[in-house]
Amino acid sequence: MKIEYKVSQKTGFVGPATVIFVPTAPGDSQADAKLEPYGGLISPLIESGAFQVGKSEVFVLSAGMGEWLLVVGLAQLTKAGLLESTALASKKLKDLGVEKATFIVPKLPLDLLSVVEWITLGLTLALEPRQVYKSKSEEKPLRLKEVYILDNDQGIGRENAQWAIHYASLAGKAQLQARSFIDRPANLLYPEIMAYQASKIGQDHGVSVTVWDEKKLAEEGAGGVLAVGGGSLHPPRMVIVEYQGQGANENLGPIALVGKGVTFDSGGFCLKPPENMSLMKTDMAGAATVFFTIIAAADLKIPVHLVGVLPLAENLPDGGAFRPGDIITTLSGQTIEIVNTDAEGRVILADALTLAQRYKPSRIIDLATLTGACLVGLGESMAGFFCNDLSLNDDLTKAFRAAAEDFWPLPLYEGYDEKLKSDLADFKESGSRAGGAIVGALFLRRFIEANLPWAHLDIVGAARNTTAKPHCPEGATGYGVRTLLRFLLDSVSPIATL
Repeated sequence: MKIEYKVSQKTGFVGPATVIFVPTAPGDSQADAKLEPYGGLISPLIESGAFQVGKSEVFVLSAGMGEWLLVVGLAQLTKAGLLESTALASKKLKDLGVEKATFIVPKLPLDLLSVVEWITLGLTLALEPRQVYKSKSEEKPLRLKEVYILDNDQGIGRENAQWAIHYASLAGKAQLQARSFIDRPANLLYPEIMAYQASKIGQDHGVSVTVWDEKKLAEEGAGGVLAVGGGSLHPPRMVIVEYQGQGANENLGPIALVGKGVTFDSGGFCLKPPENMSLMKTDMAGAATVFFTIIAAADLKIPVHLVGVLPLAENLPDGGAFRPGDIITTLSGQTIEIVNTDAEGRVILADALTLAQRYKPSRIIDLATLTGACLVGLGESMAGFFCNDLSLNDDLTKAFRAAAEDFWPLPLYEGYDEKLKSDLADFKESGSRAGGAIVGALFLRRFIEANLPWAHLDIVGAARNTTAKPHCPEGATGYGVRTLLRFLLDSVSPIATL
């Protein structure tokens, strides 16, 4: 599908389908000058009160001669609001079966470059069908081939606008690819398969991918990953992804991204209850997010040096599985007393964080569906955000907001560190339930070198939708891709208007 930006003073209908936005935010006026050419059709809708305040919805009006006017309510005059409304309109365009559509740029309290970006993102995310495995497809084919984003005002320059479209298209594609991996059943995506597919995709995009198999893991002493994966017929893997962007600052170490990759988590011997265990195929969301972020960075040719480390394992109970009471020696040489085999994510991350630091990174960020405590505390759409460095904290905060991905900062509270105290090993892998998200972050911090800027994102709630949204069906969200991409882009060339 081609998406193109145009500047034109033309008003009225432009092509088989024209999409206009009508603000429905509380207290906002619907008297946008851009609505005037369509007043004869829209006025009755507005006067009848069809547009409910605070609600996003689409009204399809026939203009005759095979032309359609889609009038879309904007419940929030924000990036997230524009994303939702664009996604609603995009799905309606698919239902209508049109091949060409024009979106009229709305007047919003956003810069024009952002408006172009978020219309593009809404189109990209909404038009990808949910991945299903039915013998017969029920999906309606997409006939939409051309989309124009039409600006009736002065414009922002075609080059700038097309860059925004290019960026949003690739960011959206990466988010969709992450969703596809995360939602894949565990019998179709286990450590060897994920490592193989990462190698193949990396090769296609000019990204270096190295895989440690179980023999290499044993040679290196990666006891954490080996312990967690020991109960599965599918042995664990460690995947190292490296992208060296042309023009990257050689005086700085790489940015390291680490993603938890438990391809299925039964809880091990500390078995989870059967309710919702099927959703534990999504416990590798961090790894998928990191991998496709790096692929998108390569496609965008961001001049940055990246190292991604993905520890991959299945956590299953078996004769070879690790047990409560085991003492594990990690890649760092530090020893862990296992208390709960269902707190396995931090055990594989211990090895991954250690490995990532062999590349002498300037900053390190990990993403993990780590703790149920974070889900209980923050709910289903927000990540817990821990950071040990003010500069990195500020940069990621800006990226979160620019990407419209919800987060909440949480403390690395020193008082809870004693919960990890062990009489038998250097420390335990889990403490009490109270403050569980903080204790999990404090555990990971023990594997971070002193003075290295580090951030931990607990994405357990944000990684999955329990109910469908216009831009994301029920299932994996691909949360974190947009934030990381924006962070990487701003780390080399801050662009305040995108």
